[in-house]
Amino acid sequence: MKINYLVGLLGGLTLFLYGMDLTSQGLEMAAGNKLQGWIEKFTSNRFKGLIIGTVVTAVIQSSSATTVMLVGFVNAGIMTIEQTIGIIMGANIGTTITGQIVALDIVAAAPILCFVGFLLLKFANKNSGLRHTGQAILGLGVLFLGMKTMSSSMAPLADNPEFVHLIAKFQNPLLGILVGTAITCILQSSSASLGILQATANMGLIALRPSMFIICGFNIGTCVTSVLSAIGSNKNAQRTAASHVLFNVIGTALFLILAFIVPVENFITGISRNVPAAQIANMHTFFNIFATAALFPFGNQIARMSKFIIQGDDSDRDEKSLLYLNPNIQDPNALFAGVRAETERMISLARSNFLLSTELFRQFDQENFDRCFHNESIINYLNSQISKHIIENISLPMDDSLASLYTAYLRIVRDLERIGDHTKNIAEHSQYSNLSRLTYTEDALEEFDALESIIDDMFESIEIDPVKSHRVNDLRLAYTGVESNVENYKRIHIDRMKSGACDPESGIIFEKCLVAFERIAAYTYNVGKLSL
Repeated sequence: MKINYLVGLLGGLTLFLYGMDLTSQGLEMAAGNKLQGWIEKFTSNRFKGLIIGTVVTAVIQSSSATTVMLVGFVNAGIMTIEQTIGIIMGANIGTTITGQIVALDIVAAAPILCFVGFLLLKFANKNSGLRHTGQAILGLGVLFLGMKTMSSSMAPLADNPEFVHLIAKFQNPLLGILVGTAITCILQSSSASLGILQATANMGLIALRPSMFIICGFNIGTCVTSVLSAIGSNKNAQRTAASHVLFNVIGTALFLILAFIVPVENFITGISRNVPAAQIANMHTFFNIFATAALFPFGNQIARMSKFIIQGDDSDRDEKSLLYLNPNIQDPNALFAGVRAETERMISLARSNFLLSTELFRQFDQENFDRCFHNESIINYLNSQISKHIIENISLPMDDSLASLYTAYLRIVRDLERIGDHTKNIAEHSQYSNLSRLTYTEDALEEFDALESIIDDMFESIEIDPVKSHRVNDLRLAYTGVESNVENYKRIHIDRMKSGACDPESGIIFEKCLVAFERIAAYTYNVGKLSL
């Protein structure tokens, strides 16, 4: 008989978690990559961060997903720790929406929700907002079916003295917090943990007071996801995860003090319907609103505490490593922020290496030559690693626009790697010229400088912002100019060789450099086109 309880509970839990996942993915896909824009745009002050954190988390129904996104954004360098504090607080409020939905007690409507959601998912246009909405509705239906299954499987436990004795132990605050923390660490979702608690309460198996302590544990346990995602990230990203832990732990401590002074459970019972699931949901909401209200004025202090806990900087990190992209962050928006930051780093490195190679042509220096080859090895490494992570993660749930950006960046890093190859060729030609003591006419060097200047301007236009560059027309004109100049300079150089002004060996090396210039300009133009 006990096996039947366990099978029913696990089956119901599976349906509940799957329903949550469907709903979260559907809503997130419907919102698309607007979520990143919302977070980046509305963080000028902590109150705006609080609002956007609440809204985003209510949409995706997961505070863990929001904080993982924040860890990724900080790791990519597009947000500061201070900007994330308000969003973290808002995320804790936004995550309560799932519990409130479950508390609506509309299990009877679950089959209808499943049917309507399935129809939209099946017949709406692929990747349309209606299709994603259908997925979210289907997920809600499955969630409520899972809730019903869990409740039904646990109903007989009310007559089980061993289970009743076990639940009675949760009157101990420490034990309740530890159990709540452990459950959420395992499930990595406080909303899922809360759903189980609501199902247990609906069957009359647990009272509100011990539930209150377990809820405190849920809020601590939910930090595990952001902590795991911060492993391998830079110091500031780790501090963001630490801020999340600090906020939830301090908030829990303050709430417990309040609970032992004021009869919080009586207040919650008074404002709730006579439905245990609603009481649990309201307790969860009250806890998070109280913790946010108590700690909101101290956001800067929380940030400073995180910096005290996670000390040091990233100055000792190897150049040949990913500085902004962390594969542990399994969120498509946050991952793309890392891809973009690493690509911007790659563009900057390609540009500086190009200028270094042209300087070698004018005046060879062995130290700069070695540095040029070292930079090229970093460019090759970044191409390999960025491409690898794009290919591994492009199957994550995301809308078409974000998927298109991933695909575009796969081509961008490939073209940047080819720019690096041609830059290396110029450096090698420079080394050969130095060893062979080749000389070039003033006219040839002026032509060399003119091409260098045009290409450097092309680099500058894509380096400003490789995602939103609107200078494609300028890039096209510049590339056309390089093409035309290269052909013209080739003819002029042949004339110089015919007249004896330039020896044939120097002419061959110079022409090879012209070809490298043309290819670098072509790939730079490609990067500009793909960046839009």
